[in-house]
Amino acid sequence: MQRPRPSYIKRALFALTGAAGLLWTTDWLLLRIKISRDANAFGEVTVRRNYAVRLRNRQIEQDRGKPMPEECVHSLFSHYNDSPCWYLERHRNDTESLDSGPWHFWAQ
Repeated sequence: MQRPRPSYIKRALFALTGAAGLLWTTDWLLLRIKISRDANAFGEVTVRRNYAVRLRNRQIEQDRGKPMPEECVHSLFSHYNDSPCWYLERHRNDTESLDSGPWHFWAQ
């Protein structure tokens, strides 16, 4: 026989989910207000991508990409498919892992 969960856990999870939704919605509304007033809603950060390519002989080849400007949004969360500027400024040198081996659906 299962023990019923205490109601305070359900209430805490509901309150946490509601607070997170309210925070995201407030952030989105403030961004919409910035956009409508032509304020500083979007920015640009120069990001250098580094690529770690896994070769078939189990070695890793590293390639450096050119520094490229990337558009960002001045908000707490990402909106409009743009990352937040505070995140991109902290991750200017980003490493992306690529696999050059054959794709097998069972290897995923």
